Amino acid sequence: MLPSWKMPALATALAVLFLTSPAIAQQGVKIGYIDLQKALNASSSGKAAVEQLRGIFEEKKISLEREKASIEQRKDELDKQALLMNEATRREREDDIRRLERDWTRKINDSKEEMGAQEGRFLDQIRVELLKVIEDMGREGGYTLILEKSASAVMYAPESSDLTEEVVKRYDAWKSQ
Repeated sequence: MLPSWKMPALATALAVLFLTSPAIAQQGVKIGYIDLQKALNASSSGKAAVEQLRGIFEEKKISLEREKASIEQRKDELDKQALLMNEATRREREDDIRRLERDWTRKINDSKEEMGAQEGRFLDQIRVELLKVIEDMGREGGYTLILEKSASAVMYAPESSDLTEEVVKRYDAWKSQ
């Protein structure tokens, strides 16, 4: 069973083929496919986005590791001094440590969500630009249909129908202008 998000793409592809079949029979069919994920990863913009995300991730990771080390240091200090403290002070410090740990856990979750959103923004922009290049390539090449490899459930296609590398080349050339 196909995931629900793939069904519209497959239905559209089949509808186009069935609705245009008399015209296709006269002109001939030219179908290509693109691995959009591969194109995103292979393009210079995609690689730059990945590097930028990696840098942001590393900064957040270092900050969170420092914070965790600080919490661990407070725990160690409390363990060493617990016997010398009165009950109220000890409980207060334990509560502070638990609060810091909860805040730290929230920061980790917030960071994960933020990184996912940032990745989505970067890749969505590149995806929109790639689609423009694909559309131009389809018109210029006289393609009847260009499918996305995974979204359209392409089970088999010869390598000669794979337009991914050509799309990446054209996209990188377009971006460098």
